[in-house]
Amino acid sequence: MVSMWSEAELTFDANIKFTDNVRAMSGGRLNIEAFSSGALMPYTEYFDAVRGGVVELSQTGGTYWSGKDPALAAVDLASIFLGSYPKMLVWMWEAGGIELAREAYAKWDLYYIGHHMYTWAGESIVSKVPIRTKADIKGLKIRAPETMAPVWDALGADVLTIPGAEVYTALSTGLVEASDWSSPAANMRLGYAEICPYYSKPGDYYMGGTGDLFTTLETWNSLPDDLKAILEQAARVQALDMWTMTSWDDFTAVGLLAEQGAEMIPWDAALVDEMQALIRDVNKDLVLESEGGKKIWDSYEKFLALTKGI
Repeated sequence: MVSMWSEAELTFDANIKFTDNVRAMSGGRLNIEAFSSGALMPYTEYFDAVRGGVVELSQTGGTYWSGKDPALAAVDLASIFLGSYPKMLVWMWEAGGIELAREAYAKWDLYYIGHHMYTWAGESIVSKVPIRTKADIKGLKIRAPETMAPVWDALGADVLTIPGAEVYTALSTGLVEASDWSSPAANMRLGYAEICPYYSKPGDYYMGGTGDLFTTLETWNSLPDDLKAILEQAARVQALDMWTMTSWDDFTAVGLLAEQGAEMIPWDAALVDEMQALIRDVNKDLVLESEGGKKIWDSYEKFLALTKGI
């Protein structure tokens, strides 16, 4: 299994816990070896590596495959459009989300086993300079993932898209002066606080996405029913583990960051509103580019109508 997470991140520890659970639950009949980000190949190659049989499993994020099919990204954007992880969980497992996810991946001869999620309130931007208003973003050299680059572009930032494993070097050498990567704790674990004394209040920027765990349909269909059930249940446990582990990590990291001299800066309300509106608009335009994405979008809208006011 190839993972999008580096060994320094607690999310990779959750990957290891998943593989340990599968081994124990299967009595040693199913053994998964997890490789961290970039250990075997760049994370951008994971999708094709699984389809080509180079590796059996990928633990990444569907937004990375938006160029292949926006429906793959739509699955992972559920938390953003629905507004919370609890609602995303209900949509995924009770309101038809898992069936839509598996339908989207099946078009690529893949089987979507389950999702994962991380952070409590959302992601946080680390920076060498304080960011409070839209004016502070104009000309800012920032690393951002491909799907968020249009958002930063619209606000006037100078955007560079590089793998997360390269962010520390980019920050330390001055190639970028800010990074859009993950939560306060994840950023701290990667040493960004040593370079960047400022970070944004979690959730001001980005609710936080979800990730995917998938294999080929051929591999999935070759497994006996009991091993399929073990993989699916272990994946659901991993989703909860990753969320609770990283949430506790964020709670404790905020105090540690303050002790180290880092400063959390809440963004101006106008910037928060504009940023979140841009994120929704950019990603809505993306998911509506395919029939599968439209189908998932319709499911979101029905779910939001059903839960309005709750």
